[in-house]
Amino acid sequence: MEKLTQEEIDRRMIQWRNDRLLEPQRQKRIQILEEENAELRATVAGQQRRIEKLLLRVEQLETMVFGRKKKCDDHDDLPPPSSGSGTPEKPPRSSASFRRATPKPEDVTHRMHHPLPGCPDCGHALRRRETVTRFVEDIPLPQKIVEEQTIERGFCPQCKKTKSAIPIASQHCTLGPNVRLYVLFAVTVLGLTFEKVKAHLHGLHTLSISDGEFALIIQEGHRKLLPAMKDIEAKIRDAPAAHYDETSYPVQNGTQGNYAWVKSSSSGPETIFRLGRTRGKGNAEELRGAHSDQVGVTDDYGAYDNLFKNQALCWSHPLRKFRDLAESGVLTSKHHKQCLSFYNRFHALEREIALTILVPLSDEERSSAAGKFGRKINALMTPNPLDHPTLATLKKTFAENKEKYLVCIRIPGVPMTNNKAERSLRHLVIKRLLSFGSRSQNGAQAMETILSVCLTLWWKKPEDYFGELRKLMAV
Repeated sequence: MEKLTQEEIDRRMIQWRNDRLLEPQRQKRIQILEEENAELRATVAGQQRRIEKLLLRVEQLETMVFGRKKKCDDHDDLPPPSSGSGTPEKPPRSSASFRRATPKPEDVTHRMHHPLPGCPDCGHALRRRETVTRFVEDIPLPQKIVEEQTIERGFCPQCKKTKSAIPIASQHCTLGPNVRLYVLFAVTVLGLTFEKVKAHLHGLHTLSISDGEFALIIQEGHRKLLPAMKDIEAKIRDAPAAHYDETSYPVQNGTQGNYAWVKSSSSGPETIFRLGRTRGKGNAEELRGAHSDQVGVTDDYGAYDNLFKNQALCWSHPLRKFRDLAESGVLTSKHHKQCLSFYNRFHALEREIALTILVPLSDEERSSAAGKFGRKINALMTPNPLDHPTLATLKKTFAENKEKYLVCIRIPGVPMTNNKAERSLRHLVIKRLLSFGSRSQNGAQAMETILSVCLTLWWKKPEDYFGELRKLMAV
């Protein structure tokens, strides 16, 4: 072993004394750096969560604005979306289904025979002659009908009044009943704007119509179809359940609001609209009418809370939200895996319930099934540390409304989804995008009447629509 010199010993002692004096400062600096590192780690983790949340929100907004982009190779492990109606999937169509259906014998209006006495090229006699029947469906080109009416009138000395063979209009030229029926059909079933209807009438029939005449036709339809709307409301009240939904509907000079409400029967095509209203609970109560035991099928909008003795919530809404999370491309791999696993289990539960409500069950069996599925929901909605905050919130909300989601099992005839009301509103949404709503509150009130009656009639009897509408307008 090498012996240290006195000089080396003094140098090392000086270094030791310096280290001993600096050690507290080093320890304090290490502690400060560790605390700062922990704080920065917490800040980064919080920013990552916030960034993930914001990216998820941006993704949802992009989907609302631009629509969902179809991805061919992403999320192949996702099950197909469910309609929630419990109906089995349709089998693939055959090639024959793409051909036009053969008309019925009573539908044939003209018969044409095309003989072939010989070869059209050389005139030689043909062998193995046969007859082939084909049909051609066509429409007549439109032609305006102008009827000149010569009306006799005179004074009755007995009644002391002037009498006429038929009522005499104040105008020299008026629009006939067919034009009025077509206008109601165009603005409701076709969803056309006033300008589009005017252009169609002028282009095909060389028939001009003014804004004033248009407004009179709408008001006349509102007045004459109002009793039919009352009948529709009565039929909806007799259904096992009624669907409710709402959307925006601007009224330019309105006094009540810029929203529309819809109520549809669960067992038929009957639908009524309320236009130019607020989104407040009072309008939902007015739409419901007198309180009854009828089940209300709704989304999770707060205006419907405590409005019904039994409220059934739509399964399609949480299913879409869970699916959007599972399909999100902005989540971390850990969160994406958890959301995807949860969605697959939730989708399997939804399909099991959809098949269960198709089977005729007794009250005792329904109660037992509701209890079984309630326990499954409790297990599925149990919080998990791996849950994304959005998923945790959705699970908590669903668990709190569990009994409302199970109404479709407890009560027969109650649909599992609110798709009926959403499909009814879709027609109104398209019309709103084209016409930008109504001009006045009176116009909105008239439009809600003719929309309710004309759309219900179209969904009920499209084959004899004009015949049925003519009967209602003749009152």
